[in-house]
Amino acid sequence: MLLWIGVVTGVQGPAQSILPEIDPVCGLARISVKGVDTNVVYELKATDDLGAPGVWEALMRMVPTSADQSWLDFHSTGHHQRFYRLDTVTPVPERPVENFGLLDQFGSRHELIRQGDSRAIALVFTDNAHLKAAASEVNALASRYSTNDVRFWLINPTDSRTELAAAAKSLNLELPVLHDLAQLVARTYQAGTALETVLIDQAEMRILYRGSLVDRCAAAGGVDQSYVALALDQFLSQASISIQATKPLGDSLEIASAAVPDYSTEIAPLLQSKCIVCHRTGDIGFWSMTNHTVVSLFKDKIRANLLAGRMPPWHADPAFNRFENDSSLAPSEASRLLAWLDAGAPRGAGEDTLETHPPAPAADWSLGTPDLVLKIPVQQLPADGQIPYRYLLVANPLTADTWLRATDIHPGNRQVVHHSLVFTAKDVTDFLQVKGGLGGFFAAYVPGMIPVEFPTGTGKLLKKGSYLVFQMHYTPNGKATSDQTEIGLYFSKIPPAHALSTTAAYNTDFLIPPGVLDQEAVAETVVPVASKLYEMSPHMHFRGARMRFEAFYPDGSNEVLLSVPGYEFNWQTLYRLAEPKSLPAGTKIRITGGFDNSPWNPWNPDPTRVVRFGEQTTDEMLIGYLNLAPE
Repeated sequence: MLLWIGVVTGVQGPAQSILPEIDPVCGLARISVKGVDTNVVYELKATDDLGAPGVWEALMRMVPTSADQSWLDFHSTGHHQRFYRLDTVTPVPERPVENFGLLDQFGSRHELIRQGDSRAIALVFTDNAHLKAAASEVNALASRYSTNDVRFWLINPTDSRTELAAAAKSLNLELPVLHDLAQLVARTYQAGTALETVLIDQAEMRILYRGSLVDRCAAAGGVDQSYVALALDQFLSQASISIQATKPLGDSLEIASAAVPDYSTEIAPLLQSKCIVCHRTGDIGFWSMTNHTVVSLFKDKIRANLLAGRMPPWHADPAFNRFENDSSLAPSEASRLLAWLDAGAPRGAGEDTLETHPPAPAADWSLGTPDLVLKIPVQQLPADGQIPYRYLLVANPLTADTWLRATDIHPGNRQVVHHSLVFTAKDVTDFLQVKGGLGGFFAAYVPGMIPVEFPTGTGKLLKKGSYLVFQMHYTPNGKATSDQTEIGLYFSKIPPAHALSTTAAYNTDFLIPPGVLDQEAVAETVVPVASKLYEMSPHMHFRGARMRFEAFYPDGSNEVLLSVPGYEFNWQTLYRLAEPKSLPAGTKIRITGGFDNSPWNPWNPDPTRVVRFGEQTTDEMLIGYLNLAPE
């Protein structure tokens, strides 16, 4: 029980009065400030022991909106005595707001920089133990500010995705509960207390307030100090924020300690296993990880991509299926990398294996030398304008039907080759059946897709007397140039057990209104015979934001095969299932895609356009490719 309170003059000395008293209703210290300067930043501090110099805890940072104000000190609970002081402080700018991307309980992705339709975003950190209380408080605020373009995100950095989803479902919670599985966001925003809140001005990407969501005295006639509501009211009315920070009051969240990893034994091996495959000489990464010095130069970019979930480039939701080619970081790996970056990327002692054991430069043919290489005629390309798809026929010179274990398309000029699909055809009828790639393809080059051998036990048959039909999509880069794309064919020594084919579900009849943040479209196809599904690949253009593959089985059951909640055109991954999926005859495959035509989509060519299906990247597509083999 609080028995006595007193005041000590601030070290930096405001002469104004601090008048403490014990609130008769709540039994807490009430601090009244008289005659303060409303243009000065103050810090209210408290201690229990004047005999321990320096042991002053900062309770609040404020710029008073009037000369006389008062607050309850909810941290005074359980103390017998309490001393206070008020210091003037030099304003220290908050760290810049950092972008991040996380999945919620429904598997939807939320990225901070793509929330431009909101004026403010409140990040409320919680765990499952405090989710009910957090939901109650936040639902009330969301209702209060429902017409003010304010967004509220609950962020859980401690519980598993399954536990998080179950807890949210038990509360019928529609508010997004974001899963901070590696605690990257909690550590970046320095949040470690249940219901701790960071309020962000979305337009200027600056922090308006951080601290307790609300402090409440439950006694009859008690007091609610609703800091976030106060800050929002002031922000929405274009007034100054009076309370900029408070010391959070609540239970600690279990945030792992951020010990600094050793570069030589932990970080360099991690970069070698996850990043070097692209970031080496001659490969797709625009810079090479050749040593610690180079990596440290790019540490801010690495950190930004890590928080946004863009690197390594893997976009499948881990809640649905396992994939053989999963290149993502494990939560523990991401956590270690962040800790090292936050420590300034220290070199430490020991060997720099990036330098002493560099990877071989990227080979011309990553799968080895092909058994046969075929080239299209040289194509002359203009400096600008839209180039219609070009269809180029190359005769198959093989005199016998030949099974292939892999194909690899090499653009002759990556600067202008948007994509290349290759079909096989013996006549016009064969060619028409592929529908320009909507019905599938024989081989493909698209941005970000890494060539791999066909799944074990499968192959594609190249028939004698056929033609390889190259569909070439070129995008001019401002100067006249040329291209001669080629395809490498890898022969199978023995006929495979299963004939692999690429088919697709697609939709050409959709419309995306101007400025819309999430326009949904659906495509379906039916598997005609019992088949094994090996791989899936989403295809959309720059407005593509998400895609989900679902199977609806003849017995009435269904499941999600693949969810890509953060689709990126420049990384069109071929997702290979760790275990092929058996699909009975009559299985319906449904593809659900979402398009972001808003001005907050950083890759949107023109948010003012009505967008329909079309071949150019300024248009859109909705195609879900499937690699199947009959059982």
